[in-house]
Amino acid sequence: MGPLAAMLSALVVTDIGTTISRYKRNGAMWLLASLLFMTAYLFALVAGAIYLSTLYTPLEATIILAVASLVLGLVIVGVIYWLNARDRRVAAERRRRSQSQTGLAVATALAVFRKRPLLAAGMAVGLGTALGLLGKSGNRDHS
Repeated sequence: MGPLAAMLSALVVTDIGTTISRYKRNGAMWLLASLLFMTAYLFALVAGAIYLSTLYTPLEATIILAVASLVLGLVIVGVIYWLNARDRRVAAERRRRSQSQTGLAVATALAVFRKRPLLAAGMAVGLGTALGLLGKSGNRDHS
């Protein structure tokens, strides 16, 4: 049962720590973008009030601040989308690599099992041990 569990665990390539850190990062970035959008909204309101009261340079300064806040908010949203796309590409590559390695291991095991059943049993134990050890000490990216 051990080698079968090791092969099945190799099929499931989900690093919970990476997912949680990505959600925390996205939450912080969305919070910052929301704050900047609210700042832009408030400056736009102030600019409208100033415009209605007087037509002098404080209006231009307020509009410049509102536009700068809006642009910063849009830049942060763009960074969020870029980081998410990069995370999806990295996860897809890891999944492809893991599936390729698992498929190769299964094909090799089946070929050896047909020719030498006793050697296949030893290989299954070794493969299960190797997959179990690699799964415990594999590459952990907690960024």
